[in-house]
Amino acid sequence: MNRVKILIFAISIIFSLIGIKKLIYINQVKDLKNKEELILNESIRVLNECFDMENKDKRSLNKSIELIEYCLEEYGFKN
Repeated sequence: MNRVKILIFAISIIFSLIGIKKLIYINQVKDLKNKEELILNESIRVLNECFDMENKDKRSLNKSIELIEYCLEEYGFKN
């Protein structure tokens, strides 16, 4: 009977450790998603400012394309 209690205790410790490891992994994934979302939102904000959408009607099509190319090169993708 004593061995059964020890075995049950050992199994419960193993399952607890597995559960804790899963929780840590889930939190790391959530943190990574939050960081990616923050980077994406910051990129969107910077690009929207750079595109100058308020004055889009005052530019020719070629100037708009040049502005878009400049903004993407300057602010588009950062590691």
